[in-house]
Amino acid sequence: MKKKIIYSVIAISLIAVIVVAYIQMSGNTMDKHKAKESLEAFLEQNYPDMNYKIKRSVGYGWTDSTYQFKVVKKDPSAVETTYSFYVSGIEPYEVFSDTIHESNIDKEASKKLNTEAERYIRTLLQKKVPQVDSVDTDVEVYSKDAKEWTPQVKTPKPIVIMLEIEKGKLTKEQMLQQCKLMQKLLNDQSIDYGMVEAGYRSIVNGEEDYEYVSFTPEQKLTIQDIK
Repeated sequence: MKKKIIYSVIAISLIAVIVVAYIQMSGNTMDKHKAKESLEAFLEQNYPDMNYKIKRSVGYGWTDSTYQFKVVKKDPSAVETTYSFYVSGIEPYEVFSDTIHESNIDKEASKKLNTEAERYIRTLLQKKVPQVDSVDTDVEVYSKDAKEWTPQVKTPKPIVIMLEIEKGKLTKEQMLQQCKLMQKLLNDQSIDYGMVEAGYRSIVNGEEDYEYVSFTPEQKLTIQDIK
């Protein structure tokens, strides 16, 4: 009798180990379902007119809890194109990359427009905020889009503007006022940006140190936003 109990305990333990190992290697059903829902919402928001079908999850990265889905896009001539999407298996189930968007980017045109956008934005901001050292953008356009960047250009995805600013002896309140001013300057020009990431640079004990402020066009900046 004791042997039967021992064997049963061992069997149950082995089954439990196998189940846990399976979940770790392939993810659990609930997270997979939520990841798929997140991808569906992403596609509906970004490609509302697209005719597509999401195939079941074809892979799971257990080291970073990421599901891979195949999205089959069908164009009006019935030609099908398959794209891979990676979605986090952990709340909020973020879609990591837009492979449809990435496959359509005109890299040469985007590089040229980035140079023009960076030059324009740097000149614009330095008139009122001379501490701005550098500006980087991530302008991405398709081959049919504008070949010259102006503040009126609408890109497939709003750009991110990354700033490096010399902090010097600026207080947090002064940094806040600068960011509000830069936000207004960009908004007044109707520049199509989604986020500004400003890194205030200083030297602390001989090493570079940064304090970051991020803001969107509509955000009401407060002192709590100065990290």
